[in-house]
Amino acid sequence: MKLRLQPLTLLCQIVMFWLGMHSGIAQAMDTPCPTQQSLSHAFKSGATWTLCADVSETHGLTVSTLRYRAPGDFDRNVLQRMHLGQLLLHYHDQRDALAQISPLSGAAQGISQTRTLPMNTHACDGDIINTVNGGVCSRIKNNRTLAKYAQRPSLHSQSWELTSAFRRGALTWSTTVTLTEDGTVRPSVSLSGRLHRRNDNIAFAAPIPALTNAQPLVRATLLSTWKLVFDLDTDAPDRVEQFDFILDPTRNNRRTMQVSAIETETLKQVERDQFRGWRIIDASGSGYYLDPAKSGFSYISQNMNWAQFDVGFTRFKPCEVYALSNRLLTNNNDCADSLDDFVSGESLQGAQPVMWYNQSRTISPSQEHWPVIADILLTFDLLPFDWTGSSPFEVIE
Repeated sequence: MKLRLQPLTLLCQIVMFWLGMHSGIAQAMDTPCPTQQSLSHAFKSGATWTLCADVSETHGLTVSTLRYRAPGDFDRNVLQRMHLGQLLLHYHDQRDALAQISPLSGAAQGISQTRTLPMNTHACDGDIINTVNGGVCSRIKNNRTLAKYAQRPSLHSQSWELTSAFRRGALTWSTTVTLTEDGTVRPSVSLSGRLHRRNDNIAFAAPIPALTNAQPLVRATLLSTWKLVFDLDTDAPDRVEQFDFILDPTRNNRRTMQVSAIETETLKQVERDQFRGWRIIDASGSGYYLDPAKSGFSYISQNMNWAQFDVGFTRFKPCEVYALSNRLLTNNNDCADSLDDFVSGESLQGAQPVMWYNQSRTISPSQEHWPVIADILLTFDLLPFDWTGSSPFEVIE
């Protein structure tokens, strides 16, 4: 699992090692979490994840106190907390987006209130874990090749998935955190349900009238924002670095890797032509790299500056929870209201960094989205970097 950032590696792929075989369902941790469900999962290789899980009626699945142990290694901190920081759904015949994580009543937004969905055997093909506010579905999935050494048979991996869901109006949002055997963290959100807005600007209640050419469904843009509070490995402050690969015509069009420290709160764009990415790194050298390869869309907003950027970095403050309507959602008038206010130029040096990662996608309704939406998924990977001196999987038979 020893990874080195090299230009060609990042331009093509980041090589990871995988192994598979599940040694049991999620188990309670030895030390319970204060208010959440304590969970752990050990793979046959010896790799282990431990965490606290809860379901919020506001934003769905919350994972906190996330720790990873590679085979033969010891438990290391990864994230203090992660959850959805906001969801925007912007119908293209409307000026403003509708915040799906919102304190407004159903009447105020023209949709019903958010409600957590229970987990049952119809919705979950794995193990159902009950929390205070709702159920979590725990699944073990088989993945691709973990490692291949000379003529030895290739090793395969597994991953542990935790999913919860909530409904707002006719739309269902599922949030999933996937934890792979090699230490990758993969947050995702998916949209399903029924699109209901048509070009006559009437929001139909169920049952929805039949689809006709005279009343096509309105296109929309979906934007998801994840909040990730890092707490890597040791107690030393984590650092944020930006990687750019600049094309150099004077060197046979090679791309030179440029690493720059991000030392103050800021909002950043992906810059796809430079293969830009970001790394959070601990003083021990352990870190996680965000490669925004799955970020293929951009969003333009007339009144939310933060939503037009791909990533934001802020200094951790307990009351800064949601990227929009934060005061109302947290019931704290003393705190800033949106991510635009959080990014105030404060220093990140010596502070706990928080990453706010945005992804967007355009929904162009077609026959496949009728009568219900074909699942629309937004996901990204956080890739582990230098957690062990060599691959911890190479000695496994």
